[in-house]
This record gives sequence, structure tokens and C-alpha cells, in this order.
Amino acid sequence: MVTRTGFRKRPLHMDRAFIKKAPSFALGQAKEEVLRMGKLALQGMEESYQFLKTKNYKHSSAALHLEESINDLDRKITDYLIELSSSSLTGHEAEEHLMLLDTVRDIERIGDHFENIVELADYQLSNKIKLSGLAMQDLESMFSLTFLTVKEALYALDHQDMQTAKNVVEKEEEIDEMERRLRKQQILRMNDGSCTGHAGIVFVDIVSNLERIGDHAVNIAEAVLGSGNSRQNMYRNLL
Repeated sequence: MVTRTGFRKRPLHMDRAFIKKAPSFALGQAKEEVLRMGKLALQGMEESYQFLKTKNYKHSSAALHLEESINDLDRKITDYLIELSSSSLTGHEAEEHLMLLDTVRDIERIGDHFENIVELADYQLSNKIKLSGLAMQDLESMFSLTFLTVKEALYALDHQDMQTAKNVVEKEEEIDEMERRLRKQQILRMNDGSCTGHAGIVFVDIVSNLERIGDHAVNIAEAVLGSGNSRQNMYRNLL
């Protein structure tokens, strides 16, 4: 099955025949599928922002189809990894296996959060709630930072890039600080009448969902760092 966004919902890389015959290769296949799931999450974030910005329901539909695909892949990848856990894996492979299980869960939660943003934008549109130009600029800044953080977390996972993973972890405070600052700015806009109370609720809830997406990106990066540290310790023990 192909979604409207052009992505096949069924896994492209996982073949159960390799679970017993070549578990190392099967693990690599699972990783490719997890990375594909991550790309769907990035596209879903972009579509949710475009819906918020343009009010065009084609973006809402695309985001919801992507979230549905992410949920489907979540189930299939998790089942595959659970079946793979009964195969013979080295110590390092077992660590990577656990990291992928955790990452699948984090990407699925990212999908939940951009779905929440679509629902908030739909609520805003249905109830004719207006966000000020400054509020929209703030949301664009938060979306950009969060999108970049998720993208870098997935790059770190793909390439086992420890420095990029560290950069993602360091962004956590930046994201948290931005959320606090934007909340305060929205309160000021509500006080001066440039945004209504309903607009304030929509704004704060969107920012909160973006902050949670950032948390899940950090979880992915921390898992990469943990896997890298375990590998370094293993090499030291062999010396």
C-alpha cells in the first residue's frame, strides 16, 4: 500500500528469513526501517507546520497519513525486533537491538505530537481563532529548532556520529529555554490584547508539543551515545 505522500506503509527492508539465518544482517535491516520511520516523522512535522501556516487541509491530510504509517511501522518493526531477540546476537548487537527498540518508541511518540499539532491547528481554524503575526513567527522559530534537532538525532543514529549526538543533547536546554521564553511572550501578547485567551491556549499547547518532540530527539541521541560508550569499553577490554 502506498500513502498519499508516496511512502509505502509496509516495511521495505525487513525480511524474516534473515532472522535465523543472518541475525546481524537482520539487525541492519531493522535499523534501515527505523531510519525510514524517522524520515516519515520529519515529513509529518513539516506537513503539520504547513497546515498551521497555510490552513490548507491537504497538509493536514498528509500529516495524518504519515502518522498512520508511523504507527503501522512501529508495530511491524517492534514485532520484528522482538522476534530477532531470540537469535544469537553479540554483546554489541544486543545493545544496538535495545537502542532500536527504544528509538522506535521515541519516533512513534514524535508522530503523536505532530498529530496533536494538526488537531490544534484544526481547532484554531474551526473556531476562527487568530494568532498574531509575532506569535506565528515564534512558532516558526520553535518548529525550525525542533525539526533540526530531530534531523540531527536521526543523522547521529544513521552514522553513529557521537559528536552530532552530543550536539543534540546540548540542544535540550536551548529548546527548554525557548519554550519558557515563548510562553512568557505569549502572556504579554494576551495582556496587551494582541492575542486572545483562546489563541494563547493554542499557542502554548503547540509549543509544549514541540518541546516534547525535542525531548524524544534527545532520547535518540542519548541512546546513540550510550551505544558508542559501550562499544568503546568493549574495545578497551580487548586491548
